[in-house]
Amino acid sequence: MNDSLSIIVYLAAAFVITRIPYVRTYLSICYTLLHEVIIVLVGGRTGKRIRLLKNYSSLETSDSPTFKHNLISYVSYTATILIAIGLFYLVSISEYYLILYILIGLMTIFIVLWIRHFLDFLWALSFIALLALPLYFGYETTIMPTAIFLASYIMIQSILNALYVCRQIFLNRKRKGIAAKVKWIPSMILALSLLGQSLFAGYFVVCNFIYNIGLPWGNLEFIHLPWI
Repeated sequence: MNDSLSIIVYLAAAFVITRIPYVRTYLSICYTLLHEVIIVLVGGRTGKRIRLLKNYSSLETSDSPTFKHNLISYVSYTATILIAIGLFYLVSISEYYLILYILIGLMTIFIVLWIRHFLDFLWALSFIALLALPLYFGYETTIMPTAIFLASYIMIQSILNALYVCRQIFLNRKRKGIAAKVKWIPSMILALSLLGQSLFAGYFVVCNFIYNIGLPWGNLEFIHLPWI
């Protein structure tokens, strides 16, 4: 199996995982944590405790979201997409160990600063353990697929979340009252922008980190993925 096809398989596997109950919930918390921490940092509420084991839908899904709330959520979703692209860049230069070390480091910082609820704390510890075990025992055959899969999962989750946000906002278009309808317009614009950039991020990854063909209007060249 060549390198390009291998990464496509990882992306397909990540999508399938997002459809499997319990496993989907467990892995999605990683994405949720990244998203929520960015919201806390952008919103300037560094002392806020973060809850992970609940349904977050952030952008225009609360009863009366403000434009500031939606904008902060949009920035957080955007930053998470950039993280996914960054992880694929590390994959492209074979820095599999670094990906796991970065995620372990981030999870450790999040535990210290923002996670206070027992179940969230238990999840974070279990996730760190799953990443640390192959590093500790030097399981080369496990480290590489784990790193690639996590990069693929975060990218797929970013695109699916953008689709979900657009769907939720579209369903909210029938809210009663002029004020509610007026507030719906900028929310929809942000949601469509989020969806567009998420799809573009997927296209960017495919063009530059999988098939290495660059973008049609630019001459961006990245290191080609190693044979897997």
